[in-house]
Amino acid sequence: MNLPISLQIGLRYSKAAKDGKFISFISFFSMAGIALGVLALILVMSVMDGFEGILKQRILGAVPHVIIEPEQTKNQLTVAQFNKTVEGAEFTNNVIQVLPLVQSVAIMQLPSDLKGVMAQGISGNDSIPLGVTEHLAQGSWSEFLDFKYGVVVGQYLAMEYGLGVGDKVRLMISGTSHYTPIGRMPSQRTFTIVGMFQTESEIDEQLIFVRSQDLNRLMKKPPKDNAGIRLVLNDAFLANDVAQKLADYYPAEDYKIENWHDTHGKLFDAVKMEKTMMWFMLSLIICVAAFNIVSALVMMVTKKQNEVAILKTLGMTQNTISNIFIVQGAYNGILGALFGGGLGAFLTLNLNGFMNATGLNFLGVAGVGLPIDFSWMKLFYIVSLAIVLALLASIYPARKASQLMPADVLRYE
Repeated sequence: MNLPISLQIGLRYSKAAKDGKFISFISFFSMAGIALGVLALILVMSVMDGFEGILKQRILGAVPHVIIEPEQTKNQLTVAQFNKTVEGAEFTNNVIQVLPLVQSVAIMQLPSDLKGVMAQGISGNDSIPLGVTEHLAQGSWSEFLDFKYGVVVGQYLAMEYGLGVGDKVRLMISGTSHYTPIGRMPSQRTFTIVGMFQTESEIDEQLIFVRSQDLNRLMKKPPKDNAGIRLVLNDAFLANDVAQKLADYYPAEDYKIENWHDTHGKLFDAVKMEKTMMWFMLSLIICVAAFNIVSALVMMVTKKQNEVAILKTLGMTQNTISNIFIVQGAYNGILGALFGGGLGAFLTLNLNGFMNATGLNFLGVAGVGLPIDFSWMKLFYIVSLAIVLALLASIYPARKASQLMPADVLRYE
């Protein structure tokens, strides 16, 4: 195969180490720096994506993704009405569950304390949020739905206050009250713990489930009443887009549309900012390695200027001379990026196995590994970024080499 002359000479310069050990040393460390930066970026971003996925699954699986509430309490919005209104809309492909909304902020009276919680009502098997269906640690949903004034609490909350299945707790709704001989008192009722759920997140301490009819009675409403509807999406991060499209069907003057960003958005914004900063800082490692490529190529141009001058006197064009040194810089960048990408993918996919074999545990919990979400597409982007930076770093030395004047270089030879 006849390779272009610029590619042949560029590869020869890249592999030659004779009389240029210091230049080869700098080239090696620029290649190693690119490999280390790519490896670190792949590893850290995979772990960060894994943590974000865990938060998304555990927290956003239990909270409503989108809520639609009529401004006038007398205008009840049902699931059937919603389905009829948005029938055929494109965004409905992202909606996997439509549930009646029955919820209220409540105060739970515990044996030794008072705890503010969000009480959510469940009317039947078909109204259990998909995000918590499989997270019941004790009890069963069927038993819960058959038990009058039963409550399902988070396991962390139960452990913190020493609660168990069968224990009694009192729920108080401050929004509804009644007069008693000792004055106005909030609506309250004793509930029995019939189950516990576990999402392994802060939701376990903030959320409880009761039957919709029991919660409505506590709020002085008809048993089958609901405040609106809640939507469960196949991707919770589409909540903003879905809420904006719903505004065309439910105008703001008549309906209030909210999504999980209003309650938990700050947490995920913080995670997103942290990911962005980690991406930026680790990318600087690749940028520093690219500057080493500039240093190595500048010294190579200085060392090879006589050969460059001779090549130009033989008729080689400036573009060909420039391409020779771009090939040399790209050689270091491509090798470093591919090596770092391959090693980064291998370490990422086997990180938990390596931790188990060596006894390392970064989370401090025995038997719990790091959450990892590896993406081949992101690997491609990171490797491509490293190669592009290496090519950009090669442009300046290559242009300087192409601008050498043979007469000035060979004048005293």
